[in-house]
Amino acid sequence: MGHIRNGKGVYGRLQKRLDRFPVGAPPAAALYEILKRLYTVEEAEIAARMPITPIGLDGIARRTKKPPAALLPILERMADKGLVMDFVRKGKTSYVLSPTLVGFFEFAFMRVRDDIPQKEIARHMVAYAHDDPTFVRAAFAGKTQVGRTLVHEAALDPEDMTRVLDYERATHLVREAKAWAVSLCYCRHVMEHEGKACAKPMEVCTSLNSSAEYIARRGLGRKISREEALDIFARTREEGLVHIADNVRKRPAFVCHCCGCCCAMLSAINRFKMFDAVATSSFEAAFDPAKCSGCGLCAKRCPVSAIRIEGEGKGKKAALSPEVCLGCGVCKPACNRAALAMSPRKERVVVPETAWQRWVTMAIERGKFQNLLFDDFDRLDHAALRAVTRIVVGLPPVKKALLSQQVQSRFFRALAGG
Repeated sequence: MGHIRNGKGVYGRLQKRLDRFPVGAPPAAALYEILKRLYTVEEAEIAARMPITPIGLDGIARRTKKPPAALLPILERMADKGLVMDFVRKGKTSYVLSPTLVGFFEFAFMRVRDDIPQKEIARHMVAYAHDDPTFVRAAFAGKTQVGRTLVHEAALDPEDMTRVLDYERATHLVREAKAWAVSLCYCRHVMEHEGKACAKPMEVCTSLNSSAEYIARRGLGRKISREEALDIFARTREEGLVHIADNVRKRPAFVCHCCGCCCAMLSAINRFKMFDAVATSSFEAAFDPAKCSGCGLCAKRCPVSAIRIEGEGKGKKAALSPEVCLGCGVCKPACNRAALAMSPRKERVVVPETAWQRWVTMAIERGKFQNLLFDDFDRLDHAALRAVTRIVVGLPPVKKALLSQQVQSRFFRALAGG
């Protein structure tokens, strides 16, 4: 067991590979226990040599020195387990190693399974993803995050609806998607194994587009219609759940339906005060002091405690911590005095155009950009190039330029094409 706990051996190499993703996987005893229960030694050996960007079967065969015919059934088994993701484009299949978040953490609990010890893994998952500030700080460092908040459209006044862009509307994301799937909520399923789950709906985790096709194909969830997806969103709005979507404008992969008690992303805000763990919507709660009675119902509904009640007696009023407010609109239905509205923020929240742009931006912010460019860790020239790139990109003027809106579009197009 020593090679599991101290990070040596194949699971240590796998941890280092996973930690090169922008989200990261810092070493911890709980993580090694998770990896041991999810990956066989053979699977871990292959995963530790896979790149962190999509690659075909022949490319993985070169990296792992395994014949494609012998490698394919192993990759298929790993895809069924959610350890790698496969995508078919123009008749060609590419594989990519699943990161921790959003990745194999969620896939392990999107269904009830008997091929892995879910109860054991859940215990280690809580210790690592919920209780360990080291992982939380690694996963949610920087300004660009995996998830972004969608404001409940019913919480907006009609005149404000014109301010909402298409990619900010849950209904638009669902209607424009090409495929839909639903799975168990990873967070509540984990907490259920720990005896701590809330009573919110379980089968609501929504996947869209190519992600939905993968989820359904691999049996991690079930395929649903557009109409059922819209019904799920309506039901979770009524339940007061936060809609946290894939933080991209085009072809989003998922929308979660989150509670403040079980959600790993909201837990980072509630437990560790990492107020940037989820990108906010372009709205925030606003109060009319003349109408507010200070009843506190809105504060009770807020999933991240962004609302507090100030004053005494008849002078009690609701007040907002803007830096905490997600702009989700969950609080709005609680107010029966028309004292609460969702007000546009002074600056619209910037949303990455594609998953690739978000991934690169996160990598730059977290000092991991070099891992995307030179990710063959068996090559000495790649090691040298990573070291040089890390230093250059870490220089404030270079980092600022790479993150600026003026150069991003051309830069990301060049990377994607090259």
